[in-house]
Amino acid sequence: MKMKHKVLLFILALVLLSGAGFGLVGTAKAVEFDNDGTISSEEVIDDDLFITSDTVEINGTVKGDVFAAGGLVKVNGTIEGSLVAGAQTLIIDGTVQGSVYAGASTFTLDDGAAVGRNVFFGGFNLTSEEGSTIGRDLLVGAYQALLSGQIERDIQAGAGALEINGSVGGDVYAEVGSPDDTQQTLFFGGPPGVDAVVPAGIRISETAEIEGTVTYKSSKDQSDAIESQPAQGVTFKYEPKAEKKDTTKGTGVRVATLVGSWFINRLRIFITLLVLGAAILWQLPSLLEQVGSTVKSKTGSSIGWGVVTVIIAYAGAVILAGIIITAGIFFGVVTLGGLSKTIFAVGFSSLGLALAVFGLLVSYISKLVVSFTVGELILKKAAPNYAEQVAWPLILGILIYTFLRAIPFLGWWIGLLVTFTGMGAMWLVYRDRQFQVSE
Repeated sequence: MKMKHKVLLFILALVLLSGAGFGLVGTAKAVEFDNDGTISSEEVIDDDLFITSDTVEINGTVKGDVFAAGGLVKVNGTIEGSLVAGAQTLIIDGTVQGSVYAGASTFTLDDGAAVGRNVFFGGFNLTSEEGSTIGRDLLVGAYQALLSGQIERDIQAGAGALEINGSVGGDVYAEVGSPDDTQQTLFFGGPPGVDAVVPAGIRISETAEIEGTVTYKSSKDQSDAIESQPAQGVTFKYEPKAEKKDTTKGTGVRVATLVGSWFINRLRIFITLLVLGAAILWQLPSLLEQVGSTVKSKTGSSIGWGVVTVIIAYAGAVILAGIIITAGIFFGVVTLGGLSKTIFAVGFSSLGLALAVFGLLVSYISKLVVSFTVGELILKKAAPNYAEQVAWPLILGILIYTFLRAIPFLGWWIGLLVTFTGMGAMWLVYRDRQFQVSE
């Protein structure tokens, strides 16, 4: 069995241990791996499926669970299990009989799309078109959630903007922004794939039908925006904004202090990345070029795989912690405590080391590989002679990233995008190396 398959099967085994949490359906005989990104309409996969490409399109039937990553992931066919997806754009135009766990810039449930169980989404934009259905609950954390479809049970949302135009069979609980807030998102525009960015706040149209209660938390009462009354009423919970301190006194001193603090923080980040980058150039000089090449040639796949890698790694850590605790308790009972301390010590020490290394990759190395790629692209056009020297692209890229990351709100999204891109590219390089070794 190829090393790539061993790694993914090990991860799958861990996920299956928490089957109730992931809502997996049935028991797979094996696992299918697809790298061309397309499942034709006549194709039937009788196993769980791992699929990746810049564009992933599932037109046939998958009888197990699907783990998908790409720039665009689109489901036109039927998934009889659950869907775990990481993408820039995710579109469901078919059926997912289980649950959907998705991280994406934008996620759309088209007219006719059906999810049999729950939807868990984190990203910028969620849109459910009229004619789409979610069989149980919707849990969403996003800037905006625009819901015109049918949701059979409850909605739990943390969003800047929440619009409900369809039907909800249960309750709605939401924490939303205030229409009075200055939305930097509107100034900068939405991320790629998002057609429109709506103002903050909760809005329930007169066509909406809500069988339960609507409870929303905000810094402003927005009852005027609720045109259709839920069957069980509306509850508003006041969430005060952080008080602004008086800045009329000592303004010059405060501005100087803030500017100084901002500059020191940027300098600290720049130096940290520069020192780590120098260490990589010293010990692994080819790493930045190899991963940077993947960032340029497989940008969409890198972003998608980055989301999947981070989710699976941290979910796997939780599962492994549970296994260590279970094993420690079991052997503690069987051996009257003789092995439990050893299992706990070795298990949690190893897990802690693995998380520390993975945290280093997430927090710093992912930024370095993307920074190097951006710096190299700029220098190849502006100063080709300097682009041939690895150090200069890295320094320029780190400088650009440091200041872009400092932009309010937009900088957070840039940091997230860079992290996912870098992590996904590193995974793809690792995967390709394992293929070469196994062949």
